[in-house]
Amino acid sequence: MGKKQTSQIPNILLSVKDASVAISVSTKMVRLLIASGRLKAVNLGKRMTRISLQELTDFAERQGCNVVLPSSSLPFNNNKREKKSKTTAKPETGSINKTAKCRMTTASDIAPEGVTHDSHYTLAEVMSKFSIKYGRLYEIRNRYQLAPIHAWGTTAFRKKDVENAIAKYNEEQGKAQQEAYYTCFDIMQKYGLGKTQVRRFAETHGVRIKKAKGGRANLYLKADWEAARKKAEKTSTSTKAKRT
Repeated sequence: MGKKQTSQIPNILLSVKDASVAISVSTKMVRLLIASGRLKAVNLGKRMTRISLQELTDFAERQGCNVVLPSSSLPFNNNKREKKSKTTAKPETGSINKTAKCRMTTASDIAPEGVTHDSHYTLAEVMSKFSIKYGRLYEIRNRYQLAPIHAWGTTAFRKKDVENAIAKYNEEQGKAQQEAYYTCFDIMQKYGLGKTQVRRFAETHGVRIKKAKGGRANLYLKADWEAARKKAEKTSTSTKAKRT
């Protein structure tokens, strides 16, 4: 009766680990049983020792115990296992898999309807075209409430909105700059100094200097210049006379 039942067992090959779980022993014990000849196994390659379910069941019957296979070990024959791997394989991520959500986006990714490269700038295009860094763009975006959209795998903005916002920002920065700084020409005209005198005075008295937009000229902080001039008037006869 026992032989009839075991002959109906399908030809399934189990790994050493699955076999150890099935008969509730350690993998080390399974290997010892194989080495001693008490449990027959086949070697399919390097680190690919397999025990047939038929052999394991026969061994368990001789020992008076049961075989309980974990669900993860079924099926283990090659045909069914191959089929299972195809149906359960997870989609890849990365630019190769165009349907994956987490992927490296490329310029070919789809944009919302009505959004084109003629109507919108990408984040990188804004920084490149207007020569601004991300921090400055972030400031402009928040100040003028630029509405971002997701297109081509990145953040994009409507061109008209970006251009208007940057124009306003530059205008405001220019006005603020005029209120806080002298140009070299302003000082030359107001105090009757030459260009070299302006530069030397600023350097000698620690007047804070910044580059004008485009980096072609220096701007001198008004507060520093006036404080330095008053201090110099007390010690130098050359600056005591009031210049208008």
